[in-house]
Amino acid sequence: MQRNPMPPTPAADPAARNGGRSWGRSWGRAALFVAALAVVVWAASHASAVGASWSRAGHLIAGLGWGWLLLLGVVWFLGLWVHTVVLTASLPGLTHRRALTLNLSGSAVSNVLPLGGLAGTTLNLGMIRGWGHSNLDFARFVIVSKATDLVAKLTMPLVAVVALLLWGVAPGGHGGWWLAAAAVAAAAGSLVVAALLGRATPLLHLVAAAERVRDRIGRRASAPRTTWTAAVTDLLDGTDRLVRRRWARLSWGMAAYWLLQGALLWYCCIAVGLHLSVPVVFAALVAERALTLLAITPGGAGLVEAGTIGVLIALGVDPTAALAAVLLFRAFVFAAEIPVGGLATGLWLASRRTSRRVA
Repeated sequence: MQRNPMPPTPAADPAARNGGRSWGRSWGRAALFVAALAVVVWAASHASAVGASWSRAGHLIAGLGWGWLLLLGVVWFLGLWVHTVVLTASLPGLTHRRALTLNLSGSAVSNVLPLGGLAGTTLNLGMIRGWGHSNLDFARFVIVSKATDLVAKLTMPLVAVVALLLWGVAPGGHGGWWLAAAAVAAAAGSLVVAALLGRATPLLHLVAAAERVRDRIGRRASAPRTTWTAAVTDLLDGTDRLVRRRWARLSWGMAAYWLLQGALLWYCCIAVGLHLSVPVVFAALVAERALTLLAITPGGAGLVEAGTIGVLIALGVDPTAALAAVLLFRAFVFAAEIPVGGLATGLWLASRRTSRRVA
């Protein structure tokens, strides 16, 4: 009697294996999200324990007049407009108006969905292609603009720590640890800068070492593994020519954007009655910008606020005033981008339909 062939086992079935990996990734993301929420809840209770009053902070924000809100809104929008200098330098042919639309629409999606950076990037890809740019143009645009932002977030902590030490306001006994951590971050940022300028060998050596560690940890896995070194090499291909031509615009555009973000945070502090020195405000801004890299929750919500408030409290700032200032600042740089970005996306969709009718 002829026997029917045995069905493939789940381990041998590629579809089943891929499904298992997808299930594992989903569980991993869910675990990260739950852990992030736990940290946020703990931070909120800890802020109350050290004297922060949520009701008083809310009253400080609610008591602001329209003049303060208008001033803060203008500074916030100027920061967004200045950031278009970085975006237009990253993609030749992109106008400032379209760059602003890209920024707002991508942020609106990323600030709503957990780990929503990919969804925002996908939306931006559709916009870029609709404006006549190629997939390669978009890939280089993402690499250059995101890398410029990453370099700023990695190098500015060292500047902030040095400023705090020189000003004499760093937490006692911890200045050395802060300085060491900031120096490591700045070294990582220098590797990214070198790679963008065409000297990617040090960064590729580091990526290859991380890849070897990954392979040793998962050597028993039967699934094929991607090559990180080749992927990074492909991503950096051609970006050095673009960066070498436009490094000045990338640099001053990002510097001006940080300056306006710092001005916005400073005005938020003054609005709630908090008068701080420049190094302390700058340290809070650096903490807020660096923590946005941990975008586990939508836009890093909760984690970013908790970390920034913690830095201010550690620097001796009144807990309630620090809570009010950070919440007010995040209301502009995070919450306000959701409806405004949604409006920008809607206008883009409407113009796209109009263009199709005309065509």
